[in-house]
Amino acid sequence: MFGFGSSSSSSSSSSLASGSADESTIERPAPTREERKACWGSRDLYFGCLDKNKVLQAGDEIQKDGKGNEKSPVCGGERELYERDCGKAWIDYFNKRRTLELRRLATIEAAEKSGNRDAAAAWKGVGAGQAQAQAQARR
Repeated sequence: MFGFGSSSSSSSSSSLASGSADESTIERPAPTREERKACWGSRDLYFGCLDKNKVLQAGDEIQKDGKGNEKSPVCGGERELYERDCGKAWIDYFNKRRTLELRRLATIEAAEKSGNRDAAAAWKGVGAGQAQAQAQARR
């Protein structure tokens, strides 16, 4: 739906002037508020489906047959919406953030089980500011 173009103006502008630019070098405007909301909504649906199906890392739900073709993937419809509504850079970012957050939560759980309250408290504070910033950005 949207993406961000290259910041190198010399190669992009000369390619555009000659009409031989491929789609990856064409600069696109930043996403609108509605496009961002659609992306976040699709992301939340997809990640919710992954959580429900106990899939930790985005992409691990894809099943392939012997020929390399996808077959009845779990969360396939949700993944399609996510990929349609979000730019590749955003998808990469969200997927990495999900993995890091799941690791953080597992670390907190392990620290609490071992009785290390100081470590658990320290890890609980990591990322707390980011969650608040994301919530404010959605408003």
